Amino acid sequence: MNKVLSKLQDFSDSVVAIIPARIGSKRIPKKNLQLIKNQSLIKRALSTAFRSEIFDHIILSCDSNEIAEQGKGIASEIHMRKKINAIDTASTESLIEEVIEFYPNIFNDKTLIYLLQCTSPFLEPIDLKKSYEEIKNQNYEYESIFSGYLFSKFIWQLNGCEQSYKAINYNPINRPRSQDSEKFYVENGAFYIFGKSNFDNTKCRLHGK
Repeated sequence: MNKVLSKLQDFSDSVVAIIPARIGSKRIPKKNLQLIKNQSLIKRALSTAFRSEIFDHIILSCDSNEIAEQGKGIASEIHMRKKINAIDTASTESLIEEVIEFYPNIFNDKTLIYLLQCTSPFLEPIDLKKSYEEIKNQNYEYESIFSGYLFSKFIWQLNGCEQSYKAINYNPINRPRSQDSEKFYVENGAFYIFGKSNFDNTKCRLHGK
């Protein structure tokens, strides 16, 4: 039986940002400490959250003192995550659960949660402000939100183990004009918004409408 989910505007007790940042990265060593305009990705994410002025708490969840140092003076809480949630195969959802359980005095059923990711360095405070204003103004009745962008390109996929490709979202024999092609939206990973009780019920950052 599916549990009833609450609309985002029902989460009004507090607004909390969770910013996860690991020291380990397979593709780019110490990725979250890389600099953009002389500022680390972590510090940019923390600064963006702080300057948006919408958060009651900003929680940096990390696994090293080097990253924790980046949060001093900006993050309201620095959470040292469990080792099980610092490995490559750990899911972000399991980390969210850990953070919520670690701070019972911060999270209650009516807490609105923003998950911010360091790897979107061009997120601006105004983006967070606008999303929050949309929720509070009740302009729509969603249960969760993701940030993304409109995508209308033609997609091809490797055809099994063969060295050939197949079109996914159009027929090359009847090629549409780009302005008439099917529209898709791509998650850019910058932020996700959800309510605490909805997350408890679904164990997923995106749920419902």
